Amino acid sequence: MSLRTERMADEIRDILAANFQGGRMNDPRLEFVTITAVKISPDLQVATVYFRTYDSSAPERAQKGLESATNYLRKQLKVLDIRRVPELRFIYDSTLESAERIEGILHKIHEEE
Repeated sequence: MSLRTERMADEIRDILAANFQGGRMNDPRLEFVTITAVKISPDLQVATVYFRTYDSSAPERAQKGLESATNYLRKQLKVLDIRRVPELRFIYDSTLESAERIEGILHKIHEEE
């Protein structure tokens, strides 16, 4: 990503994350959602939003809640001084689970040595 797209992604992440603080989102599916990262396409038309939930058993519920809140969240991005607000796509951030799995594999290998 270029510097411009990185800055735009950071701004989008900050704006979206602020909406999940202080109970601004009324949907109970979004109670435990945290925005972890945003990646934006080079043409600034699509923003991929990565999220986590405190309840690891409910990412599908949170995904559906985020998809239903897409229009509201896009309206919140109008504070950005851009010609067109990007389309939002939501993806569950599974990096913690992957890191734990890798850590477990490395620990098992180390024990076998």
